[in-house]
Amino acid sequence: MDPYQLDDVDERLLSLLQENGRYTATDLAERIGVSDNTVHNRMRRLEEAGVITGYTATIDHKRTELSLYFLFTCTVRISRRSEMANEALAIPRVLEVTELMTGERNLLIKVVGAKDVEISRTAERLDELGIEVNDEDLIRAEHAVSLDYVRLRGLDSEE
Repeated sequence: MDPYQLDDVDERLLSLLQENGRYTATDLAERIGVSDNTVHNRMRRLEEAGVITGYTATIDHKRTELSLYFLFTCTVRISRRSEMANEALAIPRVLEVTELMTGERNLLIKVVGAKDVEISRTAERLDELGIEVNDEDLIRAEHAVSLDYVRLRGLDSEE
């Protein structure tokens, strides 16, 4: 599949949506300098092209009493990696699964829970699926930034 060709308006739109997914079309139009209709059309095209894959809220799970946040480093057969990732996602308390391109330790699974027993039950469910848990780490905090497409384009032109 060929990559979708972003122009300046698309890049600015994506950067702003990552900053705040609740911006209205009017807010976005004003910030970008285009009409509301242009924003609606661009968003629809980016969604149809699979560039925008969804809209989510960021939740602080500790505020919901799910204070235990674990990263399980796991191993599964390479031929079943994607299948096992999807099965792991179906387990309650599993938030995210990352497939790695390695032979061993090729699945990272993030899990939340309120009590140790909940984390242990989740590990047992993974084991029942045939996912070998190699390591369990308590996550203290995660830090992330949104990708600034406009700034990125500027960096590319400097190189």
